[in-house]
Amino acid sequence: MDNKKKTILVTASAKRLGKFIATDLVKRGWKVAIHYYKSKTSAEETADYLSKVGGSVSIHQADLSRKNDIEKLVKEIKAQDSTWVGLINNAGYFSYDNGTSFQAENLQNHMSVNFTAPTLLTQALAKYTMKLKKQKKDSQGFVVNILDAKIFGLNPDYYTYTLSKQAMYGLTKMSALSYASCLRVNGIAPGITLLAPGQNQKDFEKSHKKNLLKSSSTVDEILYSIQHIISSKSMTGHVTLLDGGAHLAPPRRDVGL
Repeated sequence: MDNKKKTILVTASAKRLGKFIATDLVKRGWKVAIHYYKSKTSAEETADYLSKVGGSVSIHQADLSRKNDIEKLVKEIKAQDSTWVGLINNAGYFSYDNGTSFQAENLQNHMSVNFTAPTLLTQALAKYTMKLKKQKKDSQGFVVNILDAKIFGLNPDYYTYTLSKQAMYGLTKMSALSYASCLRVNGIAPGITLLAPGQNQKDFEKSHKKNLLKSSSTVDEILYSIQHIISSKSMTGHVTLLDGGAHLAPPRRDVGL
């Protein structure tokens, strides 16, 4: 089947890393469903650019903390005139707290976007793919979870965020096991890759080098890793760690602080 007849849903793909992922997939011939929450203008600009370079894209708004929005998003993807084959769980909620200061609301916000939504979207793709198999259609889906290298080199900062990413790591393993008949599920755990909102270039370069190799992950490495996962038909339940070795000698505090 032509890749343009196969849809990959990339959550939070209107800007930043998600935009790079969506752009790379389009250039490789895939149809991409661009998801956004509040960045409507960015989503439309990204979709317009990708369409002009010959890409096949669609845009979808959803608040991933709301079950009804997730269900609406799934319904829109399934209604397209292409086969839904891939899911890249890139969306993330990220807010500072620690073990003493965190509030239940912040825990809920992190878990709903970083864990519950990927869990529900993965289940939806699994059910969709199972249905295709019952119709005697040769189909295997794939999921790529964007994790965080921090969970392999812990420090106490960003407490509830870290808990949610650890849960997502567990999801990667459990869903690979549970949906092996229809999905391959893998993850990528990058280190410092892009400037954080409000961060200047000097501070970014300093934090990017706080690891054994003096260089953390790059966008190109993440894109390469995604392609490796997509093309490696025997790979499932695996997490690719890209952090310059920081997990081997983790800092006592988060590098961004």
